[in-house]
Amino acid sequence: MSINSEYDTLNARVLAAVPTTGRRILDVGCGAGRLGKHLKARQPCHVTGITHSRDEAQIAREWLDDVKEVDLDRFSGILAPPFDVVVLSHILEHIRSPEVILPRVLESAAPGATVIVALPNVLWWRQRLEFMLGRFRYADAGIMDRTHVHFFDRGEAFRLLQDAGLALLREEMVGECPGSRFLGPIRPAVDRLAVKAAPGLFSFEFIFVCRNSESGEGGR
Repeated sequence: MSINSEYDTLNARVLAAVPTTGRRILDVGCGAGRLGKHLKARQPCHVTGITHSRDEAQIAREWLDDVKEVDLDRFSGILAPPFDVVVLSHILEHIRSPEVILPRVLESAAPGATVIVALPNVLWWRQRLEFMLGRFRYADAGIMDRTHVHFFDRGEAFRLLQDAGLALLREEMVGECPGSRFLGPIRPAVDRLAVKAAPGLFSFEFIFVCRNSESGEGGR
């Protein structure tokens, strides 16, 4: 059974962003179910996962309440009764038309549901340096993962959320300052200041916590 270990890791920041009051949770791009496993251990909830991989689905079914094998590029319908939390962690960059698919996914979200979207920043400083050196190279994982078909900077991410009818509640920019690894105990503080000052440059990951349209109509 072949599972990409890069996508079978727990994103602790995404886990922390999920409200503990969430009871019906949809994990879009659930991988092997690691996030849902931790959610179910943390709080009483029913977790539905979506993955395009049969191998991942087989493992995820050991942990989650329901797992659907769905090709999101071809998805066109409602997934289940309304969810009060929808998580899309590092999945929209794998979809050819995320601006079309995101509103379709939100048809399964309850009015006012919490929607958590995590995306890589293609304009992170290290990636910009690669571009400046004339290198546009795909890799097996990371920002330039060869399975990525859509790239986001902060502005493109905001546009996607806004067009889908989502209201931004808060955002977390995850990144680092160049050279901060040599700064010892003050590294975390320096990294936070750098990311706050220039999130589009020093962040390699964006995490957005949003509210679905109270009407339940999203961007439709």
